[in-house]
Amino acid sequence: MEESQPRKKEWSWAEHKPNNALNVVPTPEKDFFKWWCIMLDPFIHLSPREVDVAAAYLKQRHKLKKVISDPTILDSQLMSNDVKMEVIEECNITIQNYYVVMGNLKKKNVITETGINPILVPNIRESDDGHFILLVLFNSTQVE
Repeated sequence: MEESQPRKKEWSWAEHKPNNALNVVPTPEKDFFKWWCIMLDPFIHLSPREVDVAAAYLKQRHKLKKVISDPTILDSQLMSNDVKMEVIEECNITIQNYYVVMGNLKKKNVITETGINPILVPNIRESDDGHFILLVLFNSTQVE
């Protein structure tokens, strides 16, 4: 008869306290959305200008989401000419530079046919009183 291996307990992040914490304080030069894009950079590899444009679009999306609940209408409004001009002005870039950056963001799947890639949009909840907690889980089973 074969001995059975003891079953490994299923790991749950909710049962553990964080090992480390990092407090990011936004400033006028680097608002929340710019920090968000900087934090995502190892995964999506954006240039500084691409970070600026992506952050500007995320900020515009957040403002629009406060008044538009339908995701389809929200995305179409986000990609409107009015928002485009606001992003160009906020980022202080030319229209030609804007189109180059947008082309790069589309190649990197940050901008899709319908708007910003939903996986890159931070889940900001009003109930969190202005705090946003990002949990990053590293599987450290390979560490000796």
